Amino acid sequence: MQLGYYIAKKLSFSKQQSFTKSITVLAIAAVSISICVVILAFGILLGFKKEIRDKVSGYAGDISISRYQLADGSESNLFSVDSAFVAAAKNIPGVETIFPFIRKQGILKSDSTLEGIVLKAVPANYDFSFYQKHLKRGKIPHYTDTADSYHIMLSEYTAGIMDVDTGDKLNLYFLDNTDVRRRKPKVVGIFNTGLQEFDKYFAIAHLRSIQRIVTSDYKTAYTKAGGYEVRIADYTKTAYAQGKISPLLDYNYAISSVEELYPVMFQWLDIVDNNVIVIIVLMFIVAIINIITVLLILIIDRIPMIGLLKSMGSSSRKIMGIFHWQGLFILLGGLLVGNAVALGGAYLQVEYNLIGLDADTYYMDAVPFTLPSAYLVLINLGALAVCFVFTYIPVKIISSIQPSESVKFS
Repeated sequence: MQLGYYIAKKLSFSKQQSFTKSITVLAIAAVSISICVVILAFGILLGFKKEIRDKVSGYAGDISISRYQLADGSESNLFSVDSAFVAAAKNIPGVETIFPFIRKQGILKSDSTLEGIVLKAVPANYDFSFYQKHLKRGKIPHYTDTADSYHIMLSEYTAGIMDVDTGDKLNLYFLDNTDVRRRKPKVVGIFNTGLQEFDKYFAIAHLRSIQRIVTSDYKTAYTKAGGYEVRIADYTKTAYAQGKISPLLDYNYAISSVEELYPVMFQWLDIVDNNVIVIIVLMFIVAIINIITVLLILIIDRIPMIGLLKSMGSSSRKIMGIFHWQGLFILLGGLLVGNAVALGGAYLQVEYNLIGLDADTYYMDAVPFTLPSAYLVLINLGALAVCFVFTYIPVKIISSIQPSESVKFS
């Protein structure tokens, strides 16, 4: 067994109460706090990014395809659905789904309220998992490819403004130049995604029912769409999918990622990125200063022992090994405690939403936490490596300690 390891173990883990043991415990606590803050900061940052991205892409897809020609407001520009393109796009690696859709502006009217709305019309085979996750009341509408359905889903915000609930019917008006069309849809589901910027304006309807509204040519109405919504299995492959989709379409189509459609949402996350990086750097600096300070205290406290070991023939390098091992014990203890506290707190937050947020400001009602195991391993290895390197700074003074001078500290 190495002399340094043996002595460091005896000093750090002795059952008897000693100054060295007390300092070691305090140092472990300080390092664990720094590691805990770093893990939580990373996890919350990644959680925010994932939640925001999942919600925005839940509304718009990872990639949105539409025509370049001008349109009124936020309505879709119509074109005929190209089944050959849809089939080819589905075969692109990473593409999970592709659905045609139409956006159509309308006016909802209840007994006492008028409210503008943008209906997003989707087909019968649409993936409603996003809305199922955020469904508050009612059910997901059941659409078919053989009959028009006037069942719609409203956001909780819009339902509150209109003072309606599931099962109620509303008057819905569509204005096209001088023509006004009225429908009476039934509210079957109410959702709340937390993204008020979207919840205030969008509702979900059946594609077939809106296709009949946007064109007067009923023979071709059911072939019309205003865009394609593409979902990618791994959002990091979005640019790759865009590049593969582009040659399948002519120059009249815009192929936009969700970041390009809603840049403000993601710019906000970039600001959060900078704040978290500052916190992480500060916590690493605190941990480094802590480990340097503690080792200096331990070295000063053990100057008589250092002098005795040198007088017995031990080299400075071997004595340095004692304090390297002590520094390593402190770091490993801090990592263990910090990980336990951080991951335990994160688990409680994810399960029970102990810390809430203002959904109007943060787009979610509770602090999120997402930390892949690879990130956790890198944080721990990085912290261990960086802090351990700095243990060489304080132990360098051991080489300057002379056995004759160490008697003064006895």
